[in-house]
Amino acid sequence: MRLRSAVLYFTSLFLLLACSAHAQTPTTSAGGAAPATGSAHNQQDAAISGTVFDPAGQVVPGARVTLLYAMAELETRETNAQGQFSFARLRGGKYQIVATSSGFDQLPVDIDLPAGEKRVSDLHLQLSALRDKVVVSAAPGGALTSQIASSVSLISADEIDDRGAQVASNVLRGLPGVEINQSGGRGAITSAFIRGGDSDYNLVMIDGIEMNDFGGGFDLSPLPAEGIEQIEVIRGPESALYGSNAVAGVINLETIQGDGPPHFSFVGEGGSLYTWRLGTTGAGLNKGFSWAYSLSRLQTDGQVQNDAYRGQTSTVSLGYSRSPRRKFNVNFFGYAGLLGLPGPYGSDPDGLFPGIDTSSHQNQNLFGYQAQEVEQFSSRFQQVTTVSVSTDRITFISPSEGNSFTNNLRVVANTRSEIAVSSRDTLVAGFEYDRDQFKNTFVEGSSNSPFVLGRNSYAFFAENRWNPSDRWFVNVGVRVDDLQTDSVPVNNDTGQPGIPANTLAKVTPRISAAYMARQGDGDGFFGATRLHASFGTGFRAPDGFELAFTNNPALKPEESISYDAGVEQRMAHDRAILDVTYFYNKFKDQIVTTGDLPTNFDSENIGKSQAWGVETSIRIHPFRSFEFSGSYTWMNTEILALDGFPEPIDPFSVGEPLLRRPRNAAGFNATWTKQRLMLNMNGTIRGAVLDVEPNDGTFACELMLPCLFRNHGYELMNAGFAYQLPKGVEIFGRLNNFLNQKYEEAFGFPSLRLNFMAGVKIQLPTAGGHGDN
Repeated sequence: MRLRSAVLYFTSLFLLLACSAHAQTPTTSAGGAAPATGSAHNQQDAAISGTVFDPAGQVVPGARVTLLYAMAELETRETNAQGQFSFARLRGGKYQIVATSSGFDQLPVDIDLPAGEKRVSDLHLQLSALRDKVVVSAAPGGALTSQIASSVSLISADEIDDRGAQVASNVLRGLPGVEINQSGGRGAITSAFIRGGDSDYNLVMIDGIEMNDFGGGFDLSPLPAEGIEQIEVIRGPESALYGSNAVAGVINLETIQGDGPPHFSFVGEGGSLYTWRLGTTGAGLNKGFSWAYSLSRLQTDGQVQNDAYRGQTSTVSLGYSRSPRRKFNVNFFGYAGLLGLPGPYGSDPDGLFPGIDTSSHQNQNLFGYQAQEVEQFSSRFQQVTTVSVSTDRITFISPSEGNSFTNNLRVVANTRSEIAVSSRDTLVAGFEYDRDQFKNTFVEGSSNSPFVLGRNSYAFFAENRWNPSDRWFVNVGVRVDDLQTDSVPVNNDTGQPGIPANTLAKVTPRISAAYMARQGDGDGFFGATRLHASFGTGFRAPDGFELAFTNNPALKPEESISYDAGVEQRMAHDRAILDVTYFYNKFKDQIVTTGDLPTNFDSENIGKSQAWGVETSIRIHPFRSFEFSGSYTWMNTEILALDGFPEPIDPFSVGEPLLRRPRNAAGFNATWTKQRLMLNMNGTIRGAVLDVEPNDGTFACELMLPCLFRNHGYELMNAGFAYQLPKGVEIFGRLNNFLNQKYEEAFGFPSLRLNFMAGVKIQLPTAGGHGDN
């Protein structure tokens, strides 16, 4: 109660601060807030308009132009067929605008806009390797990559399209510090290990909808590639923003939003293993109402019997804003999938594989819903209120082992106050309520039937983004969570005594800073030098199995403490950018579950481990027709301690590396375009890892058999092309794993050998760009 009272007190304090402030704030037709000057009759009459040009002086239709104030995004527009954009009904103030288009970029342009003035500011794009885009998951309200110090990787819609990605995980491979592990072919369970963290240490969001299951677990395979505008991957703990689950990083997918006149795309492809995919997207904006959608279906027969997969995804985004003081948005994501489960038919060192399972399969229905309102209450203050709901229902169907289910529900209600203290300072503070629920066939209560295990979280958070000079960018934030976990009832069948309801408070701070040690002067090979560093903590509350199945009332959340520091060097007039970052993560109170079936499992906070290493990434864009990006990560992981367990933890030992974390990993993506032709090559290289016996896992040790093995490294190389025909028609094809390597990302689960896909894409309308309405 004391924590909730403090939350209400501080939230009220920030509201009073905002309402009593005397400075004015500019407003856009999308409802942003910033200081204003001038009399009441003209304070919203200012405007910024212009035309976007490429380096050759040609207009650029379809370029994205973003308007910012106090380092936060206010509004985004796409240029029309004549390359024009406009932001109307603005208040006076100091703004920034930045434009991006395929193959080009531009540094932010500062505009000091007097009240009532109509300013024309043309933008001239440059050939640049710099991707200065708004990242919405790294800071409340969004911020440019150049103005945040967190380690962030961005994947654009162009890159997704060039690589012919069928699902989002295809383009996450090869990112610095990120290891993607897929247990088989298309649709198989896919996990991400970021900077040595566990696979349940990552918060996964779609348009800000938090999708993780109770306790943080999430299978990446349902995440779509269709209709995605941008994928953001933050490396490092973000619990100061999001609370539980953001221990090692955040993965956020931003879907397309409505803008311009109606436009649509349709894609169809087919290939090896009787694989086919159909998809369509559309978007538009008319009289303040925006809409966008995507639909896709992917189906394959797989490599062996009962390896078939069928997945259908959809996204919908609706928005309405006719007043500069109010904006509404609604987002939806849906996935329905059917996956055959043949078992681990690959490596079988202990000879435990009983043969391909010809009948077991899994059904999954994953949905996310979100509604958001942006309300400007005063000239310098706005309130953003969001409610999201996500559900994940998985059913396992097996004639031999019996059917089972897992149901997860997550409700998040968040309201935050955004205060533009000045053009160089933004303060954000708010309150969040989370409700998580878990129900599983094997987690039974007093009536020997499944019950709902729930957890409530009440949180207060605050963040200040400060730009004291043109060279410094500082972020400071903190979050206080009050976690209340429901009781676990007594199980009369197993004799488990149950767990009483409990409450736990967690405080998670973070700080990051970036400093432009050298400004680019346009002369010489070396340009701007940017130093960046961050520090933060994260935590993950136990999941339903760890709490209720093994029945340990003393189980504590897992925690992390992390810091990183690096340097970004721009070269050759920003046509090449090199970034080298050192990171260190320490994980404590890690939960280990041991024992064997049916009832003698035990979960304990015994583990301490660390992961440290160096991430190197480079992006080169020497001329318009060619772009290359590459990364290399060297990482060392180690178990530091195994304390507090009543017996030895076979097979784990101090000094041993963590499972499925490679010491060496690299990736690259290269795209070459010439008029109507596009050629792409991308690849992932992973060194050997320590992995677990694929059939019985660590329980193989209970049978006096080895259960840890060395899983060899691999090189996955893909190549593709696309050719633009008249009338908006494009044909494309690609070879995946063209080296025809035999490898297993997850030990015992063979990945796809050489396979191909080919198809056609149609865009309507067939000519011109997307205007802003």
